[in-house]
Amino acid sequence: MQRGWKKARGRERHHIIPQSLGGSNDKTNLVYLSCREHFLCHWLLVKMTEGENYHKMVYALMGMRAENTHQERYHTIFTARVYEKYRIEHAEYHSNLMKSKNLVPWNKGGVEITDEHRANLIQAARTRNIDPIKQAEGQRKRVEKILGQKRSDETKKLMSIAKKGKLKGPMSEEEKLKRSLTQKGIPKIKTHGVNVANAVKGNISINKDNIEKKVKKDTLQGYLDQGWQLGGRKRNLV
Repeated sequence: MQRGWKKARGRERHHIIPQSLGGSNDKTNLVYLSCREHFLCHWLLVKMTEGENYHKMVYALMGMRAENTHQERYHTIFTARVYEKYRIEHAEYHSNLMKSKNLVPWNKGGVEITDEHRANLIQAARTRNIDPIKQAEGQRKRVEKILGQKRSDETKKLMSIAKKGKLKGPMSEEEKLKRSLTQKGIPKIKTHGVNVANAVKGNISINKDNIEKKVKKDTLQGYLDQGWQLGGRKRNLV
């Protein structure tokens, strides 16, 4: 075993007492092991623990099997039976843990949220003041970032595949109805009209391939260079 902060080739840093069990990042709790030694230590930790700590060590052991171009992992004879046993146990434990929590859809971290906290979030969203100048500036920076991106042919191909089959153009009537029903009954803040007016003030209509959007003057040229035309899209007048 090799102690110290400088990582040697083929060696990995290991916490003598795992962080999930209260271990620190102090030098006295760190050791560099070979990939094989590191893997075996985590396997032994599974056998040495029980209860919640056992499941934490199973999770850590599963992480030892993760590989990518930036990781070196020890290819031990980790049989299918052993992997299946630990994998099923961990999946069931994690599923039951998540079901026992009062979560909101966007809460990916699994942190429990109370009804009071939920009400506070809703109230804060309804009463927050939006600075139209900062909002417009943020939009301008995002557009400039997108227009200035140089993607590789491989990235362009992957993006094309991901969007294949998806509807483009104006919002469908079904989506409009869906959004309308979602917002129905929710009162708007007093300054809503002023905020909307300030947000669209000075916007210029442009169109391309029967799609219309409104942009700020300082980002207009970037769109024109990409083939967008001034003015709204043509509409069929009945």
